[in-house]
Amino acid sequence: MVFCLLEYIETTIRKFSHYNENLIMKTRIFSWLACVALIIASGCADLQVTNLNNPETKRVLATPDDLKSVTAGAFVNMYSAWGNNQNAYYCNTSMEWTGDYITMTNNVRSWWAIFKIEPRNPFNNTTAFTDLDQIALPFRRWNAAISSANDVIRAIEQDKFSIGPNGSETQMVRAAAYFVKAMAQGYIANTFDKGYIVNYDTDVSKNVPFSSYKDLMNESVKNFDVVIEICAANTFTFPANFVNTPARLTNLTLERLARTYAANFLVQNARTRAENAQTDWAKVLRYLPADKVMTQDYIINLDGQNWRNGLQEIAGLDWYWRADHRIIRLMDTTYPKRFPLTGTSFRQATSTDARLAEYFKYESGLAFFRADRGPQLRSHYRFARYDALYAANGIGPSVFLYAETSRLLRAEALAMTNDLAGAIAILNSGRRNTIGKLPNIASTATRAEVLEAIFKERDLELMLSDFGIHFKDMRRRDLLQRGTILHFPVPAEELLTVQQPLYTFGGQTPQSPGGTSDGTNAWYNP
Repeated sequence: MVFCLLEYIETTIRKFSHYNENLIMKTRIFSWLACVALIIASGCADLQVTNLNNPETKRVLATPDDLKSVTAGAFVNMYSAWGNNQNAYYCNTSMEWTGDYITMTNNVRSWWAIFKIEPRNPFNNTTAFTDLDQIALPFRRWNAAISSANDVIRAIEQDKFSIGPNGSETQMVRAAAYFVKAMAQGYIANTFDKGYIVNYDTDVSKNVPFSSYKDLMNESVKNFDVVIEICAANTFTFPANFVNTPARLTNLTLERLARTYAANFLVQNARTRAENAQTDWAKVLRYLPADKVMTQDYIINLDGQNWRNGLQEIAGLDWYWRADHRIIRLMDTTYPKRFPLTGTSFRQATSTDARLAEYFKYESGLAFFRADRGPQLRSHYRFARYDALYAANGIGPSVFLYAETSRLLRAEALAMTNDLAGAIAILNSGRRNTIGKLPNIASTATRAEVLEAIFKERDLELMLSDFGIHFKDMRRRDLLQRGTILHFPVPAEELLTVQQPLYTFGGQTPQSPGGTSDGTNAWYNP
């Protein structure tokens, strides 16, 4: 893939240039010019694009078709964090098992050891860490997607490019570029403690300062607002190569998607229970009026190359990773918090919630779960919702955002703004009843009871969908285990490139952003 070539060239230059950023930037431009013909000819969209302030890039992006190709590439770059041919998991999986949603058997690679060891260790944010690419590649590719989106936005808004007959596709491409930018910015904001805010008129030849996760989120939401505005004023349908969805996105479906993601990102941005309470819940509700919520799951057809979802695909492997006991206890409260210290097997759970049998499968075999790696890794239950995807070798439909997400976000926002009746009505008309066959929640339920019901629904219904969604739910409720990171630091290779000191989070002696010991800020009791 072309991006692999660009990445290989850049990595080689880094090794021999002692992180000379000017040389790296020149190499990016040269590599892009050398590879652009291959990109267009092959249809591969996994690419990095330099800023249009560079005259060479202006010559490359000389036609409307070039802008559409770059937009398609930005989508692939943004979604590559869910896994591609180089790696199927990235930090998505690691967040989910450190949030006690997934457990696993494998302890071969150092990466996996970090996130299930108890007590937790600090995250090794150094270039000596062999698995640093697990956070470095998502960080880099989300920023690459933003860079590509900025190029397209500049061409349309400043250079006045007209796309399609009589400009009929200009606003469609503009909406797509802003959507990619909003998504990538939001994922950086909710996965890392800080990152860059770069717009099409930002002078990238100078050092761009880091911005906080809250400022990054504000920027993401601004871009979603532009998408919503464009969708409301225009009629269009995405071309097939933008996002590999079964039915191509239209302005109507894109608006609903943008509203849901904006609300979802706002909610996920909280790092603590206190910050969660400070979320602008009225704003979340404004993004999700009853007539604008998602009515269909957001599905991408995976092709095993540009479009992958390693987290869901491997869930169908019966011995590899399993459902943490915390999740099974949502349906059977008598089930133990973790696998017993003695014994080689444990009974099946029982529940009146039909989703125990619908969404999970009991596996008797524990041969791969070595006792010396700790009982916290052991579980008989695996996720059965993605068995068809596993059987098809990761090729086929994958749900990246369930329609139930918007309903549950709206229910939570109603509960947090003291409309308990509205929240209860959503819960009692949802999948807890239609799939779980559970009785209605009583109208006398307290806010705490309603919120607990909402989080149970999020754990069961939004299974392995949005990036790190269950970890982020645990984070904003102060439920992460002691020593668990709240977010990842900026990857060490990036810090060295911009000549900033290394820092990290987590472990028994948590580190503050400045690198000093902080005994209150990065860890919680189990």
